[in-house]
Amino acid sequence: MQSLNYARVVRKKMVAVVDSLSLEQLNQIPVGCNNNIAWHLGHLVVSSQLLCYVRTGVDAARLVPFAEQYRNGTKPEARIEQSEIDELKSSLLKSIDAIEQDYQQGVFGKTEAYTTHTFGLMLHNIDDVLECCALHDTLHLGNVMMMIKMLTK
Repeated sequence: MQSLNYARVVRKKMVAVVDSLSLEQLNQIPVGCNNNIAWHLGHLVVSSQLLCYVRTGVDAARLVPFAEQYRNGTKPEARIEQSEIDELKSSLLKSIDAIEQDYQQGVFGKTEAYTTHTFGLMLHNIDDVLECCALHDTLHLGNVMMMIKMLTK
């Protein structure tokens, strides 16, 4: 479960970063970027659930809240309000806890292999998926840290 521990550390850092910024900063899209920091927050919440449940075939019909706004290939279409930011922050750690609980209960016993869009990695089982999720989260935290530098120049 080391992958989930890594994801938790990265997600706690993401919450701390979000808490340190104004709503205006969270919504600002830096020049040369397609998304804002608020979008990255939502993307982390959505992507782990899509990767673990939907893409593996474990629960292909699963409804993931905010999926249409924050899935791969999307960008902010409107200002993201504080209430949504708060909900996303809360979901960031709760979603990892839920994945861990399902892992321990054997929910992911039979998964379908798939190749990721971001890294082009073939993921054969849930342990591969969880490692990829931790990597993915780290990638997006790095993007957020770069965006902060761009916004505070």
